[in-house]
Amino acid sequence: MRKLLFSSFALFLLLLLVPSITSAHSGGTDANGGHHCWTNCGYYGYEYGEYHYHNGGYDDSYDYVDYEKQLRQQYLADAVGEGNYLLTLLNNFNAAISSGDIKKIDGLYDEFSSQLSYVESLIGYVYGSDQRAQLNDKYIKPAKVAKERVIYEVSQLRLLSDINYYINEDYWVDDEFAMLERLVKRAEQIKKAGGYKAIPAKVNQYLRLQDAIIQGNYLNSRTSYFKEVINSGYISDVHYEYDDFTKQIQRTQAKIGKVYGSETRNKLDRTYVKPAIIEKERVIYEVSQYRLLQQIEELYYSGDSSEISSLLSKLDRLQKRAVEIKAAGGYQALPTNIDDELQQMESWVRS
Repeated sequence: MRKLLFSSFALFLLLLLVPSITSAHSGGTDANGGHHCWTNCGYYGYEYGEYHYHNGGYDDSYDYVDYEKQLRQQYLADAVGEGNYLLTLLNNFNAAISSGDIKKIDGLYDEFSSQLSYVESLIGYVYGSDQRAQLNDKYIKPAKVAKERVIYEVSQLRLLSDINYYINEDYWVDDEFAMLERLVKRAEQIKKAGGYKAIPAKVNQYLRLQDAIIQGNYLNSRTSYFKEVINSGYISDVHYEYDDFTKQIQRTQAKIGKVYGSETRNKLDRTYVKPAIIEKERVIYEVSQYRLLQQIEELYYSGDSSEISSLLSKLDRLQKRAVEIKAAGGYQALPTNIDDELQQMESWVRS
């Protein structure tokens, strides 16, 4: 029990002494136990001339361990140590950018970005605004410039990967492609406004090629679907899908047009666009007839028959042209249901 009481008393004395041996530095204190800092203020974490208290007015001439100083030194050491590692990552990251290998850039991006955020948070604990500013200039600013040079390109690469996955899972990805287009436009705006050093042309050449290939894969899936709709034999369904399918062809053509190299563009066009155009041309005249017959029907019900005769003449020309094109092009025959439905509609409007 005496040992326990002695230990408790010793602990109590130690706790009383701790405030008197921390946060001390040279200079006497006033009656309130404080003073203004005039010497080495930044070292101790104070502004020049800042008034502060010391140990509740205790005499600071005792031998002491300055825990506050140790903490400040540790914060600084942590920021500098991790900042130097950030500079190592920055050198590797800039080398990857200079190589123009967007896959390599992407592989380094997450660790580099995470370390940048970590060092920025450590610098926030460092005492002294001037010292923090110096650390930010040395570590944070150059790292942010490098990150912002390629942030939109890395985002494009990752979104393209997601889109390709969704296509393989038979999802429609029009919204994702629209998001990608916004990213591309935003990148162009940011680069112009920010005055960033241009990245190697290889980066965007690769991205535009991947964009065209993945859009082409999507067009292939939509072509297969459109072919299924045609083979179902319902001209109303073909009419419903026709415009969107045509837009998919146009989008693919536009993206192929941005690909570097005429041979590559021609190959992509043969692989993706040509099969889609064949399916479109199989039904282009039937869809035109269907829409014209609908227009005539609407005029009939509205009581306006003044244009019906000219529209029927246009229908005759469409039918004649369809026969000629089908014979010359060697297109796969359409289901008989499509012709039957068109003939029924025509019989009704001519009666």
